[in-house]
Amino acid sequence: LASLKNRALRQRIMDASLNRASKGGEFDNRAVVASMVKLRAERAAMLGYANHAAYVLADETAGSVEAVNRLLAQLAPPAVANARAEAADIQKIIDAEGGKFQVSAADWAFYTEKVRKQKFDLDEEQLRPYFEMDNVLRNGVFYAANKLYGITFKERKDLPVYLPDIRVFEVFNEDGSHLALFLVDYYARSNKRGGAWANAYVAQSSLLGTSPVIANHLNIPKPADGEPTLMTYEEVTTAFHEFGHALHGMFSNVKYPRFAGTSVPRDFVEYPSQVNEMWAAWPEVLKNYAKHYKTGEPLPQALLDKVKA
Repeated sequence: LASLKNRALRQRIMDASLNRASKGGEFDNRAVVASMVKLRAERAAMLGYANHAAYVLADETAGSVEAVNRLLAQLAPPAVANARAEAADIQKIIDAEGGKFQVSAADWAFYTEKVRKQKFDLDEEQLRPYFEMDNVLRNGVFYAANKLYGITFKERKDLPVYLPDIRVFEVFNEDGSHLALFLVDYYARSNKRGGAWANAYVAQSSLLGTSPVIANHLNIPKPADGEPTLMTYEEVTTAFHEFGHALHGMFSNVKYPRFAGTSVPRDFVEYPSQVNEMWAAWPEVLKNYAKHYKTGEPLPQALLDKVKA
């Protein structure tokens, strides 16, 4: 939707997305959803909870529905105010272009990009040459982890991989002892699901005597042979984010694999990754990896200011 100029088609695509699996026929899953809601309510009642939300939150860090509602009540006013301010900026562009309509959800991504270019004059293509993938990985993601935790990385090309593009790194503790294996699966493939995620192929467990084998999966388009892989800033922050999940798995120290790594309450699991994502823009880290792949020149301050804005 962000690049689709035809407004009617944008709306058609959004409507189709919002109404999928609810048009009747063999793929209509409304009855399945209704059954799930009913069964969840019955389970909660059988176990002594007022509702499904209370049942789920009993084992989460929030602890209760009331705690969640308090947090949402704090977040809602500033979030709504921010959305209204963004809508006003978008509407100004629509009006200036002679559009005789009010902004809708289907328009949001398309006009947000225009607002960004107008306000910050930021073109993602200007940033890519400073974010070469191997440099981001070694001198950004790994560099930050080394500075924070003392861990080091050695690429293991002798180990088997399931595809030629997969890279394997052995991770060592500060004292040189083995900590984990880390698999890097950054390139998109036709048979690969979208998005980005971390997997624990082997979970740490003192009971089983296993050390972690953790993978990060992204979907970066693979360049032509001989060309460098130049990342967007969003892909860079995603790499740092997913490595936060990887660290969560690597530093696991439990007896039972059921509790290893990211097997934690749902409302906590993103905390380590959000913290690690922060280091992508940390000045000491950024200057170590954000360098032009041809010249080695650091990312200009003017571009950096636009990114932070």
